[in-house]
Amino acid sequence: MLEFTLPPPSDEILFEAVLEPTAAVIKKLGKKEEMGEGELTTFLGKVNKVAVGMPYCENLISRYAEQAMDLPHEIRKMMDKYDFHFVSLSCSFLPDTNCKFIWARFGIELSAQKESGELSEKPIAHDMFPDEVLSEMKYKREVSFNPRLNVRLGVIDTDAAIDVKTEKELTVYVPQIFAFGINRPNVAWDFKSTEEKGIWGNKRDLLLIVRARKNSKIKGRFLLGAEVEFNVGKWISIPLSKRKDNVVNIEYGLSDEVVEWTK
Repeated sequence: MLEFTLPPPSDEILFEAVLEPTAAVIKKLGKKEEMGEGELTTFLGKVNKVAVGMPYCENLISRYAEQAMDLPHEIRKMMDKYDFHFVSLSCSFLPDTNCKFIWARFGIELSAQKESGELSEKPIAHDMFPDEVLSEMKYKREVSFNPRLNVRLGVIDTDAAIDVKTEKELTVYVPQIFAFGINRPNVAWDFKSTEEKGIWGNKRDLLLIVRARKNSKIKGRFLLGAEVEFNVGKWISIPLSKRKDNVVNIEYGLSDEVVEWTK
């Protein structure tokens, strides 16, 4: 079984995006009794943001080769046509004052490119982690891959005492998180608030195994959406979308340098 420790969490940001209501949502808000002109103006001045961290990516075939390990059957039977990449994504939700995120979506639309141009066959997510989080889970940042190439982290008992010195070696997932998109080029994690936990701060170590055409470079366009509650004496739910901004809409390269595997 292939195992290695994830790189230390990075504070490097790929981009920040402001989430805002669409024109149709603003029109509906203007008709709410509790949302007068002043309250609407105040809300439209709020800056609710999501920050996307710098992705980490490596070629799994190269990793197996470096560690002189036999390739799993899942890879070997497809390695003439495909590469398998390990990708770690992260994001942060930053609500403004008197706002709180109650739902958010963070995902990525995968594509691939060779020197000859864009490939018609898109990469797909072979596996995702976490896939569902209904209670707080703590994991060692030690990733492993079983023979079917499913990715996992080392689970820790949530009641276990954690030494402060080891905090950077941990990943904590808080409810609720739901993943979708396995075997598809579009993948995402949905975050839902609970009575105990809101949606804010860093969401890191969102892991993918990506299958892509051999010797291609994988790229991604990030998928962002959210719903916030705004306090005007009571909480009003307001759906938000990403602002039409080039920093969000462009594709970002995810691939590491391709290294050939010798059979």
